Amino acid sequence: MKTVDGAMLAYCKNNPRGINSTRDYGVEFVVQKAQRLLKQSNFEGPPFLPERLAPFQRVKQIVKEDLGDLSGLLVPLDDGFEIKINATHPPERQNFSCAHEIAHTFFFEEEGRVLIQRLVRDRGEKAARDWEENLCDVAASELLMPSQIFNGYASRYHYGIHALIPLSRTFQASIKPIVLKLCDVHPSHCFVIHWARAQTNEIDDLNLRATWLTGSRMKLLSRIGRFRPKPKLLGEFTSVQKAFRSDAPTYLRQWIGVSNFRGNCRIESQAFNSGEDRFVISLVIPESDN
Repeated sequence: MKTVDGAMLAYCKNNPRGINSTRDYGVEFVVQKAQRLLKQSNFEGPPFLPERLAPFQRVKQIVKEDLGDLSGLLVPLDDGFEIKINATHPPERQNFSCAHEIAHTFFFEEEGRVLIQRLVRDRGEKAARDWEENLCDVAASELLMPSQIFNGYASRYHYGIHALIPLSRTFQASIKPIVLKLCDVHPSHCFVIHWARAQTNEIDDLNLRATWLTGSRMKLLSRIGRFRPKPKLLGEFTSVQKAFRSDAPTYLRQWIGVSNFRGNCRIESQAFNSGEDRFVISLVIPESDN
């Protein structure tokens, strides 16, 4: 893979293929920046704590305080940056937020500024800022869970749903970023579905709804990132309710429709958290690309 240098800067300025190429470059840019930052830090293995990475991006201090609805905030200083992290969030979420804010520093450098300027010109200010947020999530994922190293750990669990909790402990990241990275490194084409309890007036109602879908072949879009909200699914996902009632993974093979796929799939599901925050993650692996 090429390094981020003047050639890439020229690519971003002059590439005639337009907005789609700029988007592709954006992903490549932040991933390479994350990988170079990890190399500078000399980490020997997980967890890759962002507090140790921050000084390499001129972050002078990291402050934890109640930020209300905000997860984190990057504050430019005369000689660097300050990062504020929401102290009310769990440590794993704080780690991701910190890595996300570190990634924002990439866009204060020349390559990052040129990239955002081009997106502003092509799509407008709001779309460019939304895209920057999505790219910072991509970078945060790579900073906390470097793909090559994460793949090695995931392979020990055969990329199964039962890997999520031990991988979360190893990399000190929340379940949702962990399953997204698992989807990315999975040797098979796969989908991830997030289920939550539908809001009803019935106390005992276990009506679950799919709140978002993503997959290993889905493009990162500027407005919604990699997630497809309120996905339309075909078939009965009977194992999902069973998973919601238990802390153990469930496994099922059946015909379903997910996105543009129709066919037999292996469905692995597991529930996390409790009370109103309880959710189910399903890892869906098509048995053939019908």
